[in-house]
Amino acid sequence: MNPDRLPPRLRRAGQKIAARRGDAHLAGGVRGAAFVMGIRIAGAAIALISQVLLARWMGAFEYGIFAYVWVWVVVLGIVAPMGFGTSVLRFIPEYRTKEKWRRLSGVLKASFGIVAALGTAAAGAGLLLLWAVSGHIESYYLWPLAVALLCVPGFALMDWQEGAARAFGWVNLAYVPNYIVRPLLIVIVAGGILFFTGSATGLEVTIGALAATFLTMFVQRFLLARRVSREVPDARPVYHVRHWVAISAPLVLVEGLFLLLTNTDIVLLGYFVDPDEIGIYFAATRIANLMAFIQFSVAALAVPKFAELYGAGKHDELQSFVHGTTQWTFWPTLAAGIVLLLGGEFALGLFGDNFDAGYPLLWLLMAGFLARAATGSTEYLLNMTGNQNAVAWTYGIAAVANLALNFVLVPSFGLMGAAAATAISIVTSPLWLAVIVQRRLGITAFVLAGPVRRTLTAMRAA
Repeated sequence: MNPDRLPPRLRRAGQKIAARRGDAHLAGGVRGAAFVMGIRIAGAAIALISQVLLARWMGAFEYGIFAYVWVWVVVLGIVAPMGFGTSVLRFIPEYRTKEKWRRLSGVLKASFGIVAALGTAAAGAGLLLLWAVSGHIESYYLWPLAVALLCVPGFALMDWQEGAARAFGWVNLAYVPNYIVRPLLIVIVAGGILFFTGSATGLEVTIGALAATFLTMFVQRFLLARRVSREVPDARPVYHVRHWVAISAPLVLVEGLFLLLTNTDIVLLGYFVDPDEIGIYFAATRIANLMAFIQFSVAALAVPKFAELYGAGKHDELQSFVHGTTQWTFWPTLAAGIVLLLGGEFALGLFGDNFDAGYPLLWLLMAGFLARAATGSTEYLLNMTGNQNAVAWTYGIAAVANLALNFVLVPSFGLMGAAAATAISIVTSPLWLAVIVQRRLGITAFVLAGPVRRTLTAMRAA
């Protein structure tokens, strides 16, 4: 990357890092990450605006219902693919590089079919469970939850299609449908409902989300299949399903446990508070989540390079690359956090009356994102170096701790208790992952490791 092409405020930092490291891998990663970040910024803006509009159109109560049921879609839709949305990031580049076209054809067809079947099974099982426990769930959640569960197969397939497109390097096809098109369609449908009926309920907007999800999924599927047919030679598929499942299965534990870690608060709030309070909490999480797109953008481009450098035994280059990506993750995230805190009360007020009550929650929620950013992409680094079980164990323990903390704190402290429980769990897990990276890989991931090391060296010398 040419640092001179960066915006003026970032140019000096870019020149400094490039000069200090002379790292071609980092330069390429930053360039690609900047492109992804641009899409993510646009997606984050659209997502925030759409959530503001939905909250104002629906009111806190109905918005809280929609927020609650949509969390279930996200969790099940990411868990259902059984890790194939992530594992294809490993299989597709490997088979392309080695020109194993029959295996590439096989993994594309088999993984798509598996994800479709698992997504459908998850939806069916969820509907049966919902029917079985319907007497123990508030009536205003039942039909929205039933419709939301129907979204799961489409959501799961979009997760897989995003991973496949990323593996081929097709950034627009990977991110635009998920983060721009689908949110726009949901808010357009909701606006149409409001225009014709004068109101928009949680059930109606969930039906609109169902239609938007499947429409976007089918279009993305068509475009992906057409591009694959042009880029990949036609070959009779060879299937190594056991191998693919063995690699993918641990990854679903990582993804599922992290989702449980970050969504337990909203799920449990549904049992302790009314939907209007869930709406306020969800709005606060939407604003806090804006900090995460920076880490996501850098990690999206860093993941393949982690595997490449580690596989080639280039330890020094990997250390340099990890250090660089952590710098590019933490400092912009810190800046974004400061901006969001300064404007957070105003932003929450955009959602409607009483939503600014969620402002104190931002301080707790943002602490977790900042802690993750301080250790860079340790989760992805461990996943790409065969240490995904360590990540799963870490997130598993953190998820259990988060669940326990929510049960203890939410009844007494309400929304603040939920935010505190989540913040504590999210702060501790990335710090422990950084310790594992140091012990197993000999890689230092903490953002201030360099200055601390230099200070200690200077003190010893003195």
